[in-house]
Amino acid sequence: MIGTVVKGIGGFYFVYDGNDVVMGKARGNLKRDKEIIYVGDIVDFEIDENDSDGEAVINSVVERRNHLSRPPVSNLDMLVVVFSLVQPEVNFPVVDKLIAACEQAGIAPAVCISKIDLAEEKSLEEVKAIYSALYPTAIVNALSGEGIEDLERIISGKNVALAGPSGVGKSTISNHLLADLGIEVETGDVSDKTRRGRHTTRHVEIFALSDGTQLYDTPGFTSLELQETEPSEIRKLFKEMRGCEGECRYRDCMHINEPDCAVKTALEKGDISRSRYDSYLHMTEEAKKWLK
Repeated sequence: MIGTVVKGIGGFYFVYDGNDVVMGKARGNLKRDKEIIYVGDIVDFEIDENDSDGEAVINSVVERRNHLSRPPVSNLDMLVVVFSLVQPEVNFPVVDKLIAACEQAGIAPAVCISKIDLAEEKSLEEVKAIYSALYPTAIVNALSGEGIEDLERIISGKNVALAGPSGVGKSTISNHLLADLGIEVETGDVSDKTRRGRHTTRHVEIFALSDGTQLYDTPGFTSLELQETEPSEIRKLFKEMRGCEGECRYRDCMHINEPDCAVKTALEKGDISRSRYDSYLHMTEEAKKWLK
């Protein structure tokens, strides 16, 4: 039988076969090969006839379209990068690294700007303009639910997870999305000292929404590393830079110090945002350090 792993806790996996969810374990050969089973994996499994509880035994994992290791999830269609402009203040390199990690993994990025009730309108419009020109973008007030319908349209029918720094309202947004199911994930209070939220979700679980969306509720996803990535590969992870491909004087242009660089020209014209370009420089320097 074929099913999808919708939850994993302590070596047990919960597999949905299209009708029911059954609990089971990985067959011994998977354990011996130390193959990690990810939530979102499509697996071949069978019911253990010798088990009185009718538990499942997972025989093998169907080849994944993509995966992320921390937390371990697979077969995502979209990752929504959630951030606020204040409380906590936006860290653009972190936001842009999450987006770049999506690009690298073959997962469609989307952007959700939260806590819009706390942001200055001018700053909000400027940041919205940067990202909406590149990716599907929603702006929301997670407390009131304003903008949630826009986010629902963006993610409709997709395998999707939310990512972003703690304290930006991911769990509150998830609760709006899960309202029709009568499910509520735990939300954390914001620390008075740091103005950052506390992690609340402790395992990965997929919830099926009424419109066909598969929402991955996950711990973590505050950052994703681009380890062992060549510095020259970072430029390919920025959508706006790919649009300048072939227009620089040098084919291997790094868009930093080279003359007649189309990216630097676009930056000067305002066609590429300064914050995104600075994130690119930051990530390129990080990649150089990883190689040392």
